[in-house]
Amino acid sequence: MKYRWYFSVYGSGLGHISRSLWLAKNIDGEKYFATWGEAFGLASSFYPAYRATPLDVVWTEEGRMSFKKTLKSFNISFATFFHQIFEEKERIEKIKPDAVISDSRITPLIASRILKAKSALIVNQAKVLFPIRKGVYLALERLFGETLGLFWDLADLILIPDLPPPYTISKHGADLYSIKKKAIYAGFFSDPPNKDYSCEDEAQIFAPISGPPPTRKILFDLIIKAAKELPEKYKIKVSLGDYSNRNFFYKNGNVTVLGWDYERDKDMACSKALIIRGGLTTIGESILYGKPVISFPIALHGEQEQNAQRVQELGFGFYLDQYKTKPKELAEKLEELIKEDRYRKNAEKLSKIARSINTKERVKKLLEGLVYDGAP
Repeated sequence: MKYRWYFSVYGSGLGHISRSLWLAKNIDGEKYFATWGEAFGLASSFYPAYRATPLDVVWTEEGRMSFKKTLKSFNISFATFFHQIFEEKERIEKIKPDAVISDSRITPLIASRILKAKSALIVNQAKVLFPIRKGVYLALERLFGETLGLFWDLADLILIPDLPPPYTISKHGADLYSIKKKAIYAGFFSDPPNKDYSCEDEAQIFAPISGPPPTRKILFDLIIKAAKELPEKYKIKVSLGDYSNRNFFYKNGNVTVLGWDYERDKDMACSKALIIRGGLTTIGESILYGKPVISFPIALHGEQEQNAQRVQELGFGFYLDQYKTKPKELAEKLEELIKEDRYRKNAEKLSKIARSINTKERVKKLLEGLVYDGAP
């Protein structure tokens, strides 16, 4: 049977589109995409893609997520939400997919339900996580989360691209009673290393930094300054994850900066340590490769902050604040991460667990079962 899949993907950063493209690559049939921002440029390079109307939080010039400005734009967001439903309905009617696959978007699920189309949801942040983790804030987080969960529950199949408990990275974001019965922990949507690489530098540090453009500069500047505090034997390669500026290249001393890294798999495999944000996709990759990490979550991004906290709790890296960390401190933490075996051993332990899950075949069977039977 020749399948037809329609992917509707949240467009902020590259984590959502990366895992959706990974899934598209590993299932049979025709694939169509809808997203926005940098994600659209990436998706349209591989598959027919529609430019969706964006609906996102507001970022400050300093790279923080602004709750205040996001709330102020509520009226605009509310109108955009209903416009998105209309767009999704039009696209589904035009494409006529066997199933709609939503990555962290509610509107395609609503449109699918209206049109009686089968749908699957990929999500790890099923609720908005508040940066303040106590008292009334946690109560409100649960209340808003369970309300949001009623919309996620419109999906026929819910896939959480993470390890099962007790090793779940996104355990706070995925913890909702309203989706518990449908949620399946499917493992990371990424390929484990499948070959040996010839590594030129024995002490390479890889920093794949993506996320909304305003969030990148301060971390990029910190890494450049920290590199000067490291011994010369350490080589740092930074990928800005900017596909629109993919030919950018800069080298200064022991630091190389790329707009887009065409050898990402090799750089992941050859690195002794990683500097990353707090997105689940990149954390999952680091685990599959068995690499210790330093995680700098985007400021006030509740999901990334909780993911980074899990990195530290599981013992394969550090959670650092990009606004408080000094270059010398980052350099010292990198050396500790590389020299102390316990971080690498904990990463390798998690890697063994992650690789034991055949995510590719499992998700393929679940999606095909959804098309054939209407249920996973």
